[in-house]
Amino acid sequence: DVAAEIKRLAPNGLDAVLEGVGGKMLQTALDNLTPEGRLLQIGYISEYPHNPDAATESSKNDVVASELFWKSQTIKRGKQTIYGNAWPKDYTAIAASKSRVLKLFSEGKIKSLVDDTKDFVGLESVSDAIEHMLSGKTIGKVVAKI
Repeated sequence: DVAAEIKRLAPNGLDAVLEGVGGKMLQTALDNLTPEGRLLQIGYISEYPHNPDAATESSKNDVVASELFWKSQTIKRGKQTIYGNAWPKDYTAIAASKSRVLKLFSEGKIKSLVDDTKDFVGLESVSDAIEHMLSGKTIGKVVAKI
């Protein structure tokens, strides 16, 4: 129960959320923002066509994730700010971050999580890897070895 864990870990709410799931997770994040909290939306994968329950789940949300994303909307809710499609428009502005992240990775200070529940080998496995990724049962990145 994500909402219960948020309440346990951050009883006063969340000041900032990086949200890329959409659906119920988006609403859970919105429900747990502090009065001056900020949410940066970077996607809404749970609302893609692979999820037959997407329309039902998202119908309960305060905001429409697809519009928020594709229109790059900024919504104010009192003192809260919700930024849609928070990806940078000018990637040169974050170029230095790439080097820093790669350095931290090479030093073992950060890890990349790779889902190891299934092996995908060869081009013929790519569609299975995509289906697995969209299943919602993965932890980390899904890799197909070519």
